[in-house]
Formats: sequence, C-alpha cells, structure tokens
Amino acid sequence: MQAGKVVIKNDFCPACLAPTHHLTDWEYSGLDDSIFNYTAHWQHCSECGLVYVANIDDQTLAQFYVNECTYFENDHFDITSPANVKKYQHYHDFLSKAGLQDIPVTDVGCGRGGFLQWLKNHGWQALCNGVDVDVKSMPVNHQSSASSVRFHKGGALALPFASGSQQLLTYFHVFEHIQDLNAVLSNAHHVLMDNGHILIEVPDAENYFNQPVGTAFWMGIREHIYHFSAQSLSEALYRHGFEVVSCQRAMLPTPEFEYPSLMVLAKKTQHPSPTFFERTDNIARYVFTAKQALHEQAQTLIDLARKHSQMIIWGISTQLFSLLPKLREIDFTLCDANKQKQQSYFLQQSIVDPAAVHPGPLLVVAPYLHADKIEKAALTLGWSPQSIYRLQ
Repeated sequence: MQAGKVVIKNDFCPACLAPTHHLTDWEYSGLDDSIFNYTAHWQHCSECGLVYVANIDDQTLAQFYVNECTYFENDHFDITSPANVKKYQHYHDFLSKAGLQDIPVTDVGCGRGGFLQWLKNHGWQALCNGVDVDVKSMPVNHQSSASSVRFHKGGALALPFASGSQQLLTYFHVFEHIQDLNAVLSNAHHVLMDNGHILIEVPDAENYFNQPVGTAFWMGIREHIYHFSAQSLSEALYRHGFEVVSCQRAMLPTPEFEYPSLMVLAKKTQHPSPTFFERTDNIARYVFTAKQALHEQAQTLIDLARKHSQMIIWGISTQLFSLLPKLREIDFTLCDANKQKQQSYFLQQSIVDPAAVHPGPLLVVAPYLHADKIEKAALTLGWSPQSIYRLQ
C-alpha cells in the first residue's frame, strides 16, 4: 500500500497527533466550477486508524454547501420517510438508555430538523435547538421564541451559544464533513456545561466492507473528508476533555439502503479517562480495494465504448464524479432528468435531457441507488434492455 511521495501540509493526525503517511491520491470532479475539481491527498494514521483528506480546508468546503449542495431537495433526507423515522427512534432510545431524556438538546447540523421535531411529537419535555449552515434545508416555521423547537443559523465551528450554556449536543453525520476537528471539539467543549454530553454519529468506516453499496461508494462521497475508526474518535474526544461513556455500532436505515453507524457518547469532565478500542487497518484496506474496483469499472466502460458508436451516461451521481476523470480517452454524452443539472456542464460538455436523446446507443445507468427507476424510464423512452448497462 505504498504511494508516490506527495508534499502534505498536515502530516500529523488530527485525532491522536501521531505522524501520518500519505495513503493515496484520488481524483474527483464536479459540475461547472465545483470545488471538487481537484485531486484529494488521502492520509492514514497507523496509530488510531483515521483516514482523511489533508489538502482541503473548511473555507473551501463552505463553498460547496452554499453553491453546490442539494441536501434540501434530496429524498434521502425526507423527515417523514419511514426509514428516517425509524432512525430517529434509534437515536432517542440510545439517549434514553444513557439516562439522557427530557433535557435541553441542541442538534448541530440539524438539516430539516427531523430528529428534533420527532422528539417534540413524541413528548420530549425540554427545549430543542437546531443549528445548521445550510439555511435552505432548515424549516422556516417554529422560529418564535415561544416555540419549544428553535432553529439557528450557525455551524459546528462557531456555535451561536454562550459558554457553559448547553447540556446535550448531538452531531449526526457532521464530523466527517469538517476539516478542523480540533476547532469543532473545542467549540463543543466551550458551550457545554460541566458534565454535559456530546453524541457523535459518523459512518462506521471500519465496517465499510460489510455494506459496500456499490463500487467505491463511500470514497465517492466527496464532502466526506474524514473516515473515522472508533479509536480515532475516542482519541480526539479525550484530548479535548471528554470521556467516552458508551459506543454503539449498528446498521441503520435510510430511504435507499442501510449503512454502518458508529455512535459515541462522551461527557465533558475535568479529568477524563482514555478509552481504547481494537486497532484495525480496515479503512485503509477499503480505500485501496475501492480504488482498484473503480479502475476496473472505468476499464470496462472504456472497452464498451470502443465496441459501440456512441455511449450515453444517464444520472449525474456523486459516485460518478470519481469515475469521470478516468474516462477522458473516450467520448460520451451525459444526461440527467434534473432540470438544474441540465443547466450545468462537465468540463465543456452540457448535460442533456434524457427525453432529448434518441434511444439506440449504449446507455450506462450511473447511480447505484436509483438504477431501477432510471432503467424503467429508459425503457419507456424506447431503449431496449440489451442496450442498457448498469454500473455496479
């Protein structure tokens, strides 16, 4: 698992401070002038297992959430979805088991506020605050001071609360998105009262192999710049004055698939004790396995393109942005049913409406999670089953 030498600005682990080594380079892409038209330099800490991008910062990432992020319209975040409702119940049960119920809670990165609204609808007897930088996602109601669910514009790097004012902070799928891990935890420690709690959930990167979803899926989520092990999260918490209270690994639902979840609950205390988890190299191995699988997938498409006069790729998915840089030697047309994407471009190439494409050429269905829906639409438009190839 050796790679060529790359100069990295940050060569010490953000979690445990041990020296890290360059793991691999990963070329991404994006529409228009995306911040992700770059090559990510992935680092690996052999002490705690953390894998992370070293050559991006939070100022750059902030541009994604302002200009590119479509979480606000993505069905994956539908707060009424039975899968997401089941997940909210799981979060509630985890907190209740730890004796944390009916206390003021602040959900950092609350998105549409689904968890907080679920709590209030199920009798949570305390104030619920939601904080998010993505104001397009946050509800516009429940804003009055008399409401027991309040939403605030802000981020994990600068929480809009006074020192020692918060009792419970929750971060569901936030930590993997922010480069300055030290600043996030320092800010959390600052606003929490003594013996206050912090609950963090991230994808369980050590168990990616158990839920691959599709080729290089987990590495393809470009805004996930951290892939945490249990030990790396524990080390980071300990260094910032938190003691791990409990840790839970589970498979949790989303509207499209189940994912490996890692949840860590910790308490702010003056004299924290360290917690140790078994150290593995699962995350680093997954990265190399995914990269090899992506290379093979690209080669398959190159071979198919050489056998057909024209190739159409339907579905501008997140994972496709890892594959497109490997297809520069072949010609293809990109199409997507999303009207906003049709107003964008990839390099100098426009994104066309699938209804405007004449059926007949080889059609590559790109998204793993919506392949059935796209294939059904393609058949309706006149493509034959024999001309459709689905990425796996």
